[in-house]
Amino acid sequence: MDPRRARVLPVPAEAQTDARMFMLGGDTLRALKVIVDTTGYDLRQARDIVYALVYDIEVPSGS
Repeated sequence: MDPRRARVLPVPAEAQTDARMFMLGGDTLRALKVIVDTTGYDLRQARDIVYALVYDIEVPSGS
């Protein structure tokens, strides 16, 4: 896992908010599902993104 890789993976702002909420609530699987369903990224990329959101690493917003 390397949350810094998420800095080049655009994710819509609403999906970022939802995934962050699930991660902070301890539901990593739902957070991953939000990212995968919204973006189509693989699980490795989704994992990098959800941990980046928790560690306040900026993830670009995308459509």
